[in-house]
Amino acid sequence: MHVAIVGAGFSGLVTASTLLAFGHSIVIFETAPDVGGVWSRSKRYPGIRTQNPRHTYALSSMRMSASYPLHPKGEQVQSYLEEYARLNGLDREGRLRLGTEVVKGERNGCGWVIHTRSSDGEYQSSHFDHLVVASGVYNVPHIPELKGLDSFLASGGRIVHTSQLRSLDEVAGKRVVVLGYGKSACDAAVEVARCAHTTTLVAKSLFWKLPTYIGGVLHYSYLLLTRVGETLFPWIRPWRTQRFMDTIGSPLRRLLFSSLGAITSVQLGLGRLSMVPDTPFETIARSTISLATPGLYQAISNGEITVRRGTVLSARPGSVSLSDGTTLPTEVIVCGTGWRHDLPSFLPADLIPVLTDSSGNWVLYRHILPVQVPNLSFIGFASSLFCPLTAELSALWLAAYLTGGLLAPIPTEEEQRRQAEDAVRWLDDRTNGCHAKGTSIVPFSMSFVDELLEDLGVGIGWWDYLREWVLPVDPAAYKGLLVQVLKRQASRAPGRKCEKI
Repeated sequence: MHVAIVGAGFSGLVTASTLLAFGHSIVIFETAPDVGGVWSRSKRYPGIRTQNPRHTYALSSMRMSASYPLHPKGEQVQSYLEEYARLNGLDREGRLRLGTEVVKGERNGCGWVIHTRSSDGEYQSSHFDHLVVASGVYNVPHIPELKGLDSFLASGGRIVHTSQLRSLDEVAGKRVVVLGYGKSACDAAVEVARCAHTTTLVAKSLFWKLPTYIGGVLHYSYLLLTRVGETLFPWIRPWRTQRFMDTIGSPLRRLLFSSLGAITSVQLGLGRLSMVPDTPFETIARSTISLATPGLYQAISNGEITVRRGTVLSARPGSVSLSDGTTLPTEVIVCGTGWRHDLPSFLPADLIPVLTDSSGNWVLYRHILPVQVPNLSFIGFASSLFCPLTAELSALWLAAYLTGGLLAPIPTEEEQRRQAEDAVRWLDDRTNGCHAKGTSIVPFSMSFVDELLEDLGVGIGWWDYLREWVLPVDPAAYKGLLVQVLKRQASRAPGRKCEKI
């Protein structure tokens, strides 16, 4: 097959290398001038680092450099992906088209016509047998609509998403309001506070953040990036250990969570700062897990960052108004308010009711296949604690599916949709709707991995599997799975043909 891949982050690059290994031809389209996705120099904000330690945030065939810090900087992650693309031949033979926007994907007989626009304004159209959307769920910034914003901007004020903040020079000496309380908002607030005149963090609600080193000793990855850590949270199709901890073992789980909450409150000084969240500590993994940005609570304690609970309702020249009725002098608004999860603008609008439900949640089988839309798939739409690994295994699942190599039979379209919709309803109940439109599977990364591997009929060695229960998951343990599937594939009949749309 000739496959178009939209996006050159982890998901797009690993999908490309996997499909090449299966004998397909590929072209990767990326709007940015470099590979990297959210780690591209066109999207990363000052000071951005990974939350994961480097050995857990990588693809199976290539470890991150040991010279990188434990939590690599954004530019180091981008360099890693550049090297991955080079080593896998993705930057050769016209396979990688940077600075190229996909403006329209048009279904045409047995495949797609992809219309693109280059950075110099040149338009092209090409036919492909299959389209993979790998632009992910962190692609289109969400900037809240504020009443009076036009007058604020006309008077010289600025509003930017964290992904659009390129340099601290943009905020030096300014009165800055940062919206949000997630990773990007808190990271940005700490960096901005180094040079801004004032920095105010406006948080709609406070939620639990975990210290990188719990009690100053144990790295958080030994708690939450293991299978034992995942056992503390029941999945929709739970492991036996998850069922145990949700029933007989629930007192032990409650004791562990209450102890962690107490340790975290003392370590971060949350009580002294009146910043203890109203929710139980176990909600820390409701839809994402956020680490406490180094220096955040110290800066709050020192008065370098002021925290206001509430929302910004409106803006006017030189200030913003909060939901508590107060007004803040403001010259720059920095939005750490997440991302939009709408249908990519280049896909036909008539696919909206097929790809999403009535609430706009994505309905994808295994977070990969849309129902009743042939020759289209999605990679990177299962945001996890190990995004590179889950993207890689999703790409392997897709490659096997396209060549008829899945060991488990694919359910009927009706069953696929039922399972996908059931998963969204379950996520709604578990997270109170905070699941990135059905694309966040945190903290159930390994539960998802197990389902993909069961479909593929492959697995890692028993020793590596046992290690995952007590040590942080190592993507390198999954390096041999591609070869396992390819060897089995060589003895099977030819795979799926392009389906007429």
